Amino acid sequence: MSDVPTSVANTATEVIQPVVESSGSIWGYVAGGVVLLVLAGIFGYKKINKPAFIINQVRKRNQKEIKKLGVENSEFIVDLDKLLDSVLEYANEHKKTGGDVVKIISPLNDTSRIKTARDMYQAMIYIANAINDASLAREFKNKSKQVKGSSALMTGLLKRAGI
Repeated sequence: MSDVPTSVANTATEVIQPVVESSGSIWGYVAGGVVLLVLAGIFGYKKINKPAFIINQVRKRNQKEIKKLGVENSEFIVDLDKLLDSVLEYANEHKKTGGDVVKIISPLNDTSRIKTARDMYQAMIYIANAINDASLAREFKNKSKQVKGSSALMTGLLKRAGI
């Protein structure tokens, strides 16, 4: 037998039962939660699908790799920043989405074509021509002739690209 007096047990069931019955259906809470998740997903997608977000992500990844190699002030990094700034400006002028920017800068990740540092500059030239920045393409063309393939930075970036 229980040590709880019957009057307490009867009182507890009288109080608990109306609370449970008055709470109603939980489907309203479930529907509200689903709506909040959908709205958060839409907001997140809109934030991620902006050119500035994509360019900043590329810069963060490259800076992380560069810090590992210890060559933060390299000429190649300055060139890559010029290219990314030009791509961002082009994307904003032409109202491109983040997906469009990814397509524009995709030659930088083409492991089948980029085997040396010169190939990396060739990819940058291709992107500069695609966004109609002839002066930047000309600058990269001059630098591609002078680049050394054995630099530690280029080796690290090519390694990061999976080459």
